[in-house]
Amino acid sequence: MPQPWLVGKKRRTLNDVYFMRPNEIYELITSKTYPYKKNREFYEKRDRALMSLLYLTCGRVSEVLSLTKKQFDLQSEANFVIIRNMIVVKRKKKAKRKSRAIRDEVPLPKEGALAPFTKLVLEYLKLIKNPEDKLFNFGRNRAYKIVRYVTGQWPHWFRSQGESWFGKVFSNIFALKDYVGVVSAEVLSDYVKTDWREYRKALLGME
Repeated sequence: MPQPWLVGKKRRTLNDVYFMRPNEIYELITSKTYPYKKNREFYEKRDRALMSLLYLTCGRVSEVLSLTKKQFDLQSEANFVIIRNMIVVKRKKKAKRKSRAIRDEVPLPKEGALAPFTKLVLEYLKLIKNPEDKLFNFGRNRAYKIVRYVTGQWPHWFRSQGESWFGKVFSNIFALKDYVGVVSAEVLSDYVKTDWREYRKALLGME
């Protein structure tokens, strides 16, 4: 039975996704806000952090909603914020049930094209007082409504966008598989395209 927010919606595929550059996605999530009547600044920062994390981590919405403040390591790496022990929800094909694994480290860059998204996350983290608290005290239904209102998209759209971007960064389907936390590299084949020119020297026996 479909989730309530999916009733009447057709199943989306990669054919429904137009891939955008990070600056375009940043403009998309910051150009509009949900019409909150109270605590507007807090909720705007929360929503932008939510969408930034969906993109930066390539996480499923349930994985991002499970994050707590204490999982964010701000000290270990000068150029990155590290999310530690991020839950991965995997669906076993044969058993048709979900199991949980862990992504030990998920880096959020403080420099480069993705830095503006990390900044949005950090701005919201400052507002969370208790390290044990979840960043987002709502469920998938609410997350879907926020994303839909602000961007016209859906949470998994950010995962696809992130996988497309990181596919260019890693240029290796197995590295991308480990980074995103999926069982099979096959599902990422559309995101990683290699060029023989990257291996020019090896083909000529020069390395």
